[in-house]
Amino acid sequence: MADIAEVAENIYLIDDQLFSIPRWGSVYLLNEERKALIETGPATSASTVLDEIRKIGVSPEDIAYIIVTHIHLDHAGGAGVLIKEMPQAQVLVHYKGARHLINPTRLVDGTIEAQGKEVLARHGAVLPIETHRVQAIHDGDTIRLGKKQVLEFIDAPGHTKHELCIYETRNGGLFSGDAAGVYMAENDILLPYHPPPDFNLERCLNTLERLAKLTPSMIYYSHLGVSNKVQDNLQLAMKKLRVWDDIVAKAIKEDAFNDAPRRLIAQACAELEPIRGVESLKSLYDHLVNTHIPSCAAAHKILSRSHKA
Repeated sequence: MADIAEVAENIYLIDDQLFSIPRWGSVYLLNEERKALIETGPATSASTVLDEIRKIGVSPEDIAYIIVTHIHLDHAGGAGVLIKEMPQAQVLVHYKGARHLINPTRLVDGTIEAQGKEVLARHGAVLPIETHRVQAIHDGDTIRLGKKQVLEFIDAPGHTKHELCIYETRNGGLFSGDAAGVYMAENDILLPYHPPPDFNLERCLNTLERLAKLTPSMIYYSHLGVSNKVQDNLQLAMKKLRVWDDIVAKAIKEDAFNDAPRRLIAQACAELEPIRGVESLKSLYDHLVNTHIPSCAAAHKILSRSHKA
């Protein structure tokens, strides 16, 4: 896939080379009368994002909104860097996450606690954003970008408590953040993506059911790609979450709770088999197997302590 692709009318997917890995993270530019960027990537992706915006023919100075689906550093960590190049932009974020973009100390400390100190090298420095440039968003809020484009915000807890999904009216598409998992569109592989610290299975399933009722025409995933198999993918995301939960429940029943992460990792790695050995996807495969999947397995194990009660 190219570094830039127009995936729907006036919507461009930018591969932000997340953690220097191609085909892993996406930022979306909505090229309307009022221009918006959905997701920023981490600070380490900021220069890539700025370069790709310019290649589309848009000046960063013309961006009116930087919108983050949630404040995890791979989605919002670059906002403080990008906004310095976007003097008129407002940062739109879930109301539960707004204070952490203004003062990111607790956000960074929490990320280190959950993922280790090496997280800083991958994501880069998280810069604070002035209070007056941060706009807190609630469920049902809307903004108009142009005559045909209105963005409607949906509270989408589960992956984290400060997640937003965004419905866009021009094409009828849905920006899902991480609420609907990871989708490798070129390989048609969908995996859960719910690392610690605050993944909640029940809320995640409820969010997926709510998204399905919106009947969007396509999903724009933040990891990475676009799908028009909306209902199939949302149902599959729910199924995968239940499979993972069943794996943990079975481990507990067998008095093998500590073996649950290994079983979850084995399940996910089996689903990644089609891309194992593909040279162009080697860095992505290695990251998924060595970092991403173990982190998600840890979150499911922590959550599933309720099975033991």
